[in-house]
This record gives sequence, structure tokens and C-alpha cells, in this order.
Amino acid sequence: MGSVIFSICAIALVIGVGAVAHRVGLIDGAKVKFLSDITYWITAPAMLFHAIANADVLSAFGSHLGVAAAAGACSALAFVIIGGGLMRVRGGDLVVGAMSSSLNNAAYIGIPIAVYVFGETTHVVPILIFQLGFFTPMFFIMADIAGAGKKTKFSSVIAMVVKNPMVIAAAIGFVFSLLPFELPILLEVSTSMLGDGAPPIILLAFGASIVGQRGSHAHLFSGATILASMSKLFVQPLVACGVGYLLGMSSYELMVVTVMAGLPTAQNAFIAALRARTGEGIAQGTVLITTLASLPLSIATVWIFHSLLDV
Repeated sequence: MGSVIFSICAIALVIGVGAVAHRVGLIDGAKVKFLSDITYWITAPAMLFHAIANADVLSAFGSHLGVAAAAGACSALAFVIIGGGLMRVRGGDLVVGAMSSSLNNAAYIGIPIAVYVFGETTHVVPILIFQLGFFTPMFFIMADIAGAGKKTKFSSVIAMVVKNPMVIAAAIGFVFSLLPFELPILLEVSTSMLGDGAPPIILLAFGASIVGQRGSHAHLFSGATILASMSKLFVQPLVACGVGYLLGMSSYELMVVTVMAGLPTAQNAFIAALRARTGEGIAQGTVLITTLASLPLSIATVWIFHSLLDV
């Protein structure tokens, strides 16, 4: 348990270093974008390719994918039922709230936790498959339908997903994993080297970007924002744990899927809200609240599993 908690604390510390670096002017907005681009286009895809190419990919389509799908769908449904039925949240706010309560920040926080805490990048693969393959395109289209302004065509959303470097890297990794021979040594070493740089760069950029956020925080304590945050931080992990238990997962696997389900809200929720010009306050507030709360809750989750199940 101690090593897991120390790993989570180390992640928080590196995020803090990024935040301080932004405050003192070492990582300004342009450098945050540069680090994010390096991660998005090079290091994270390399790490994902290397992990999948050397893994048993068929396991990614098993129980872990089912848990990711069930947990994401249930947390979104919880927001829709409570927000739409009791709080009378309507239109774009309802769509963006459901998106904010269910989409995991699998890239910025999920990858470092998978690597540093659980030692396996593949723990984040089922989440990426479900979100990039289904949830994200669906919510982008729904947000555009509910919002004002120019509507996004279905084909353009699909093109956005297909052109995503993480999707491309995962697809190529799946192909290599099914081949009857190991990765060529040059490809093995180079992707490993590039991939090793992904987690720290991600965390530094993330810390700097959080401090650098601009805009009103008036929506932080709105009912819809609090509901979306609670659905993301509590409903999704609880559903993941329950579904994993029903699927016969081991205690350690239950801890993994519960922690991964408790990741903060993905920035894609805010991007979708900005594109559709609807629900921006809910998305921004939920991203901020869940980001600040997710790591302490991850430590609490690990402690509970250790205390009750001796994981």
C-alpha cells in the first residue's frame, strides 16, 4: 500500500512543480502548448504503441472494457436522471453535464497513474477504447445539436477520432501484438525511449495548464457542477467496483478499475462545450473540482482496499 500511496503523492508533486514553473514564468502558455503537443503527437502515442504491442490485447476487450463502459454510462445516466428530473437542468447544460460526469482524463492523469502506481500502461487502454471509440464522438455530436452556432457533421467527428494519434498508435500496436514475432529491436527501443518521457511531460504540462486557466469560477458551486463532480468522483468508481465484483475480478483488479474510474473529468468536456457554446461553466467547474479532488480520493480508495481486502 505504501508504494502505491507514495506513487500517487509523487504524481501530485510533479503536477505541483509544473504549477510553480508556470507561476515563476518558466513554463508560459506557449510552452504549455509545446509540451502538450510533444505529448499528444509523439511521446504518449509511442508509449501506448509500445505497451499494446507487447501486451495480450485480447484482454483489453474483456472485463476491463465492460467495466469502463458500464461505469461511464451509469455516471452519465445518474446526472441525467437527477439533474434533468430533480434539478431541471435542460438542453446543452444537461448534455455537457452528462459528458463532464463520465469522461475520464485518461491521457493526462490516467497514463501516469497506470505507469507509476500500477506499473502497467495497459490499464488505461480499455478506457481509451471506450471513450475515443464511442463516448467522445457521441457527446461532441450531442453537444453541437443542443448548442448554438454551426453544427458539426458526423463525418467530421469520425475524422477527428480516426486522425487522433492515440487511436492510430493503439491500432498499429494491436496489429503488432497479433503478429507471431516480437517487435524489431530498433522499434522496441526507440518507442520505449520516447514513451518513457510521456508521463513526466504530461504532468508538468498539466500542472502549468491548471494554474494558467482563465475565466470566471462563478459556476464552481452551481448545483449542476456539484452534481457532475459527485457523479464523476463517486458514482463512477462505485459502479466500476460493483461491476468488476460481479465479473469476478480479483481484489487487486477491483482496486485498479476503481482508481481508474475515479480519474478527473477529461478536458474534452470543456472543448466540446466551447465548440458548441453551451454548458461552458459546468464543464470548466467540473474539470477543476475533479482534478483537485481525484488524487486525494485515489489515496483514500487504495487505503480502503488495503484495510478491507489487504490488497
